[in-house]
Amino acid sequence: MKLHISVLLKFLLTLGLLLLTQIPMYFLNTSIFSVDGFADVFSIFLGSLRFGIAATVVYLSFFIVLSLLPIPIRQNKYYKRLCNFFYVVGTILILALSSIDLAYYKFTYKRITYDFFSYLGVGGDFKELIPQFARDYWHIVIIFVILTIIFHFLRKLIDKKFSSELIIPNAKWYLKNSLLFIFITGIFFIGQRGGLQLRPISIVHSNYYTSSQNTPLVLNTPFTLYRTWGVTGVEPKDYFKDQKELRLYFDPIIHPTDKQTDSLFTQPLEIGKTNIVVIIVESYSQEYMNGYTPFLSSLAQKSIVFNGYANAKRSIDGVPAVLSSLPLLSEESFIISQYGSNNLSSFASLLKPFNYKSSFFHGGYNGSMGFDAFSKNIGYDDYYGRREYNNDKDYDGNWGIFDEPFLQYMVRELDHYKEPFTSTVFTLSSHHPYTIPTQHKDRFPKGTMIVHETVGYADYALQRFFEEAEKKPWFNNTLFIITADHSAATQEEEFTTLLGKFRIPIIFYHPKLKQGIKINKTIQQADILPTAMAMIGYPKPFVAFGQNAFTEADKPYILYVSGEYMLVEGDYLCKYNEGLESKLYFLPNDVNAKNDIGKENKDILKRMTLKIQAIIQEYNARLIENTLVIKDEKR
Repeated sequence: MKLHISVLLKFLLTLGLLLLTQIPMYFLNTSIFSVDGFADVFSIFLGSLRFGIAATVVYLSFFIVLSLLPIPIRQNKYYKRLCNFFYVVGTILILALSSIDLAYYKFTYKRITYDFFSYLGVGGDFKELIPQFARDYWHIVIIFVILTIIFHFLRKLIDKKFSSELIIPNAKWYLKNSLLFIFITGIFFIGQRGGLQLRPISIVHSNYYTSSQNTPLVLNTPFTLYRTWGVTGVEPKDYFKDQKELRLYFDPIIHPTDKQTDSLFTQPLEIGKTNIVVIIVESYSQEYMNGYTPFLSSLAQKSIVFNGYANAKRSIDGVPAVLSSLPLLSEESFIISQYGSNNLSSFASLLKPFNYKSSFFHGGYNGSMGFDAFSKNIGYDDYYGRREYNNDKDYDGNWGIFDEPFLQYMVRELDHYKEPFTSTVFTLSSHHPYTIPTQHKDRFPKGTMIVHETVGYADYALQRFFEEAEKKPWFNNTLFIITADHSAATQEEEFTTLLGKFRIPIIFYHPKLKQGIKINKTIQQADILPTAMAMIGYPKPFVAFGQNAFTEADKPYILYVSGEYMLVEGDYLCKYNEGLESKLYFLPNDVNAKNDIGKENKDILKRMTLKIQAIIQEYNARLIENTLVIKDEKR
């Protein structure tokens, strides 16, 4: 048993030293973090412990497995040296990575991830800068040296007291050590996963323990590095050497402008006096409003309606586009990527300084697609899921709580919020397998597609929501935004074209709107946030990859599908694949983009290609550098 105690103590030693590095991480960056009282400290510690165990198991895995293997050779001095080698290397690597990030963190506001190595080669001067970094951050070097000395002293102490082991290789010894090997490695395996939940913990789960501003105190660099290893993320681009030239084609900073919508309402919408409720309907194509959504169609007649397009085809990508003006422009979804804990603007974060309380509702399993952690990361105060609903009588048997009762629940919960507030709900009933509550069977038109009946039910659920909401005192002060996470199956010709398949409703409704308005402009999900902020007179700049839909300029629509970027501007569509020639199409005559007219319209092709490159360069740089918010906005 001495050997097993030795392995455990060495593991705890490395884990303890890793946790110890969180202390200088905090004190070297006190202006960045905001830890609120003992409860927050304790929660951060629990999160640090969970992520620390996961990282320590990974980095010491060779040492743990080789040391515990039930084989007699483990008493051989050379075998012991091999085990010790893996232990020392693993621990020193943990301490080195953690120490480096003590200095590097303040530049990116995030823990080092795999994309860090992409930056080492940019500019070609990294080796020359190492001596300068060592001089500038001499205190980090001292911290690393002290930790290393402590490690070697305690390691030798453990070896001295628990090194000897008597091995009698008989059947009893093999049985006992085999069972111990299975049991102990099983415990370590659970620790590496972060528990017995369905999926191993990832970076975004750090938001369970504290605000997004403090998640680096929960995470550790060894964890974020191995969790993103091999996931290349996005690469820094340098299409434009001059930032001024880049800004000529795309500027992601949204600046306050004169309100252009006041005349549309009986009373101008004002920040601090206008609640905002965002309703994201699951899998809802614009086509469905042609006969299957009597309520939403009638509401649209009293609303501001645009030609809406989705920025992606998955819920996990649509939600960031709607709430944070962040379209999918890379292979990996933001929420589950190595950038998942980056700072990001949203309705909640932008409005928080103006005393808005915020909430996110989703009737699915808590943890579904990481929406609970994501909503917390982008500043939402409260999350309401199936667990909080706490009544599985309304469970649909597949995804979560049926839309009608869950939306009624949302109305009741919003009654507890003091105005102003902002809230988002993401529905689920219009998702495959299209389940309908028993009491509503055969109530809605079955239509010609399997989805049509559940679209009718989802529409009815929205009707019941608005019927209850309009009885509330906050209703007349609320801007409602209705859209979809993405489009779904379609059959009408208009909605089966290259871009028609991405058509979704984008509707702005306020009880004080004088009359319904149909604005024949193309807008994307990423335009929703800047448009809403402009309507209420948001007074500060913020980062967004969309635009205010009420400005006169053509609204670009950006889409990334299977490695190809597509930009729509006015009547033209440009397709861009890095390393290949761009292509240009005139959509009124070529809805499925078959006829490349780039050679005849070189100026338009060049301008649109440069705009795509500017968007990509900004997008990649802001993901890597964690600059998706204005510095003062960081939570």
